[in-house]
Amino acid sequence: MKKVLIADDDESIRWVLKKTVAGMGFSPDLAEDGEKALSLLTKNTYAAAFVDIRMPAMEGIEVLERVQARKSPTRFFIMTAVRRPDAAARSTRAGAAEFITKPFDIAHIENLLREVAKESSSRERPFRAEDPEEWKSSRIVGRSRAILDVFLGVGKVADSDATVLLLGERGVGKELVARSIHELRTPDGPFVAVNASAIPRDLQEAEMFGFEKGAFTGAEAAREGKLEASAGGTLFLDEVGDIPADLQAKLLRVLQEKEFSRLGSNETRKFRGRVVAATNRDLRRMVTDGKFREDLFDRLNVFPIRVPPLSERREDIPLLADFFLQKYCAILSRPPRSFSKEALEAVAAHNWKGNVRELENFVQRLAVLATGKLLRREEVARELAKADGAPDLSTAPLEQVIEERIREFAGRLGEAIESEGDLHGYFLLQMERPLIKIVMEAAGGNQRKAAAILGINRNTLRKKLTSLSLLPRKRKSR
Repeated sequence: MKKVLIADDDESIRWVLKKTVAGMGFSPDLAEDGEKALSLLTKNTYAAAFVDIRMPAMEGIEVLERVQARKSPTRFFIMTAVRRPDAAARSTRAGAAEFITKPFDIAHIENLLREVAKESSSRERPFRAEDPEEWKSSRIVGRSRAILDVFLGVGKVADSDATVLLLGERGVGKELVARSIHELRTPDGPFVAVNASAIPRDLQEAEMFGFEKGAFTGAEAAREGKLEASAGGTLFLDEVGDIPADLQAKLLRVLQEKEFSRLGSNETRKFRGRVVAATNRDLRRMVTDGKFREDLFDRLNVFPIRVPPLSERREDIPLLADFFLQKYCAILSRPPRSFSKEALEAVAAHNWKGNVRELENFVQRLAVLATGKLLRREEVARELAKADGAPDLSTAPLEQVIEERIREFAGRLGEAIESEGDLHGYFLLQMERPLIKIVMEAAGGNQRKAAAILGINRNTLRKKLTSLSLLPRKRKSR
């Protein structure tokens, strides 16, 4: 039988929740203060815990923060008689599934317990990567045959000074491969990245070679270029196919003679770095079309490595998604979360046209928006549908328009919370009443429809309507 912890210094609250928990088929454990709650959570495994925010010995949020530091699987519900925005924000950051205001609705507690029971008995289980050291280097994640060929190429070329040309679609991770080569060869040296497509053409030569004072209008002081900055390390030339013809000739000299000069100077300087270039374009076709120098292509194409798109390494997608989820939960100070295997099947089946970059951005968004510890297929599928492109709302039903606007607001608010933490509760207090009022009007007063649009339980909506004085007043009988 699954266990549920009830921690509250109010005996009547403990008694009511004990009866409710037992009636829902769970085994209740009771704690009257924070220290006992922490002790029980340390010794036992609980499906859920209802924890009061104010208790003797230790506050409920501190209990939650200490337990979450140990990656507890327990689903926490923080209870309070006083709605404080800072407490709501802190509880959310600590990983509370919900912030419950007293006096609470027993029907709502029962619904929460049903969700806990469903989650506990669901066939969807957290995905766990097996033997992680076997499928990832410091930067590249995967175990498919296609990515193993990349590993093999990196291992072969890393110990030499040979120029490397990385080929592949946008977003496949060419810079990560370049960094892996760099770290295996010159880990203490600089890694200098130059994206040719991101620098205006008239500034590319100055960026690459550096310049002397007075070399051109605005050159008020001498400055070293990327070639000098990469001495003892790696110069990564990204989107090398976008380098203009005049600069291609000068780059060829660098590769042939290992020397260059700054703009406005006749002094010859030695190039002491290693070149790794990358492109998503067909350089051979560009050579044929006269858009890229053949001799420069030959110099760059000493050791080519093709980085495959995700469509050729689908078995790596679950590993990548799990890797990014753990990464961004840590970066964004979110509680640890996991994908269910079924959810990852949906992610793996998706057509990731933007490859690893698109997948990473998608998982980062999930890390921000998700509320539960286990990301399920339904939740992931819903976000995937949104990622495929927002629907045309100009002819959509009003409730769909409202739903999309709410989701858009929620996403922006989630991002704001990362930098404005304690304002979370304040924003909710300011937005909740007008938002619910608009949705109720759009739903024609239908509470069931309004609750569905808002994504909350109907009983929760009714409670909010009452507390916010939004229920229509009953006419007095004469």
